[in-house]
Amino acid sequence: MTKLYCLPHAGGTPAGYRTWIKALAPEIEVVPLQHPRPSDDEPLSLQEAAESVVEQCETDEDFAFFGHSLGAVIAFEAVRALSGPPRRLFVCGSAVPPVEASRGRDLRSLPDREFLQEVARLGGLPPEIHADAELRQEFLPGLRADYTLAETYEYHEGPPIPCPVSAFRGLSDGHVDKDGLRRWGEFTTADVTAREVPGDHFPLRTSATFLHRAIRKDLAA
Repeated sequence: MTKLYCLPHAGGTPAGYRTWIKALAPEIEVVPLQHPRPSDDEPLSLQEAAESVVEQCETDEDFAFFGHSLGAVIAFEAVRALSGPPRRLFVCGSAVPPVEASRGRDLRSLPDREFLQEVARLGGLPPEIHADAELRQEFLPGLRADYTLAETYEYHEGPPIPCPVSAFRGLSDGHVDKDGLRRWGEFTTADVTAREVPGDHFPLRTSATFLHRAIRKDLAA
């Protein structure tokens, strides 16, 4: 059995992978993880968050990573921090790390209303959160902390990771195009598989069945 450690998008939680546990059983054990988040009292780099993720994993067993958006970059840095590679790295809705590090945004410093409006415009605010003021306030601290991780991320050159990469994007996701997905091949010594699925920046909601099928196929290869 392969353990699949799953990391959420900015503002997301491990609960987003709850339905995956049953859907991918029994061949794959889904283990949703929460990366640590920075605060005013405890600054945190994305690499430090990735190292904390590694500490939550049982890396002496058969395992893989799945990360969505911010979670994909954290998963990549987690693989770099490991002494031994996972079976495979699955990334969804993310350009390659140097591109993510160079986006040059500074949304985290905006007032709450403007911050949420800008995140929504970029497609990073789930519809149910956008429509509910109470949910938005609950969602806001984690989202702002995650944007701090993303916007202060500094990519450091290093050797390619020694495991295959499976990269996904929603067909209408403006965050990364198919050429951007293929660029993940520049960051691994193994193979890269790029796939487009129906949906936008959140294909985990609209194309979970497709993702599950692809995950099973790639882990069985």
